[in-house]
Parts: sequence; structure tokens; C-alpha cells
Amino acid sequence: MKNYSKKGALSLFSCILLLTACEKETIVQTSVDSGPGSTTLFFDARYGDADFELNKAYDFKLSNATGQFDLKYEFSQLRYWVSNVRLVNAAGEEFKVPESYYLIEENVEIPVQEGSFDKKYPANKREQVQISSIPAGDYTAIKFAVGVDSKYNDNLTLRAGELSSLNGMAFENWMWFTSYKFFVVNGKMTWVKAAPEAPASQTFFWDFASNNLYTEKEIKLDKAITINAQMKSNIKLELDVKKVIDIENPWSNRLISASKKELMTQLKDNLLTKAITLKSTSSTAIAK
Repeated sequence: MKNYSKKGALSLFSCILLLTACEKETIVQTSVDSGPGSTTLFFDARYGDADFELNKAYDFKLSNATGQFDLKYEFSQLRYWVSNVRLVNAAGEEFKVPESYYLIEENVEIPVQEGSFDKKYPANKREQVQISSIPAGDYTAIKFAVGVDSKYNDNLTLRAGELSSLNGMAFENWMWFTSYKFFVVNGKMTWVKAAPEAPASQTFFWDFASNNLYTEKEIKLDKAITINAQMKSNIKLELDVKKVIDIENPWSNRLISASKKELMTQLKDNLLTKAITLKSTSSTAIAK
């Protein structure tokens, strides 16, 4: 009886230790899972069904009241500000990403301030943004703006995120450096069959800006993504450049900027209502 009691006591003690260990492990795991996480936001540039590339010829055909256009476009710049990013969780609560001003771009080398002091912004391709320190939760939508809000757009001396007038995304001859360019697309357009004695090709410079064109966009995710310290997630968006450049008379409007407010507005509307769409989302556990 005495030996049996000792064995029983040891077994009971072992069970208590095992249960305690399991309980502690569960508490630690829950604590880690509820920690903040991160996500990667992609902006994949496309031209119709093709991948977007600089210095590559793309077909563009258009028929409307102003005529028939059979052109080829070659691009040297595609640049725009993504700002004030917010993630919306399943309860409708918003997490505003601090100082979220990101320059998304594909561009050749750019002289800064018209080449003053021999400054040049290097050629670059940037299509993704890493967002960290996001409160743990399930997220169902993302909100952001294309452009820069008036607080920073009216005062280029203020700094937040990636904002700077030295990256070629501020107006150099308009309003004396008091505002940013929100969106820029430049390059060359060429007639497939040019009319006799007419120019076969010309460069084009299109952009939009100004506080009244600062616009936010909300994109509902196809499924909720889980963000926490143990998960890896992605939000992939597409930008179809072909839909952005769809204006009525492109050949006669090789320059679109502050002097053509209606066309600036059309570029903005094309971008935000037609061109930027959700491609896919994913959320997977981080391998240990």
C-alpha cells in the first residue's frame, strides 16, 4: 500500500506539471498571435493584358467624334503618390498607417529642378510598399489617396514619409514649387499610318495635381486577410495604364497639366474609377 501511494502521488504530480506546462504554452502562443503584424501592398502596372514596361511600344486604337486614332505608345515615366493609407477591419474600424506617403514609380533618369546643380533622380522601379506595426485582426478593405493632401501639398518644406521636392515630383515652373505632382505619365506617341506631310510621332507629358483633385479610393478585399505576428499577408492591386490614357483626342493634347483642368480631371477619374482594381489577396502562416 505504501509503495502504491507513492506511485500514485508521483503520477498525480506529473499530470499537474504537464497540465501546467500546456496551459503556459497556450498562453504564450495566444500572446504572440495577438501581436501586431505587417502586410505588403503591391501596385502592379499593366497595359491591357500585357505587363507594363518602359520603352516598349503598345498599340492604342480609338474611334470617337474627334476621329480615328491608330497609335503606338512608348512610356518613359509612370509615377504617382499613394498617401494616407488606411486598413479597415471586420468591425469597420480603421487603422491609419502613420506618415504613409509613398512614391510608386517606373522611370528613366530624371534631371531635378531642370538640371540645376547637376542633380539627377536615378532610374527606378518600385511597385510595392511594406506596411508594419498593424494591430492584429481580420481586415476587409483598404483605403488610400492618389496625391498629397493640402497640409503638405501647400508647404513643401514639411516632411512626412517619402515626401520631397528633390525627386522630380514637384512643379518646377508652376506656382514656384508650392505643390506636388500627384500623377505623371510621359513618353512618345506614334501614328501607325501617318498622314502625308504630318508628324509621325511626338512626345507627350501628362500629369494631374491641385488640392481639388486629391481623391481617396476604397477597395473591398475579395476575402478578409488575417494580420498578426504569425501571419504573412499581401494585397495586390493592378493599375491598367491603357485605361488611364483613354482620353478623347490624345494627339491634340500632348501636354496635359495645370492649363487643362478638364483633362487633368479626366486623367484622375480614369485612374481612380477605372484603372486601379484588386488583383488578389493572400494570408498564410509564417513557416517556423
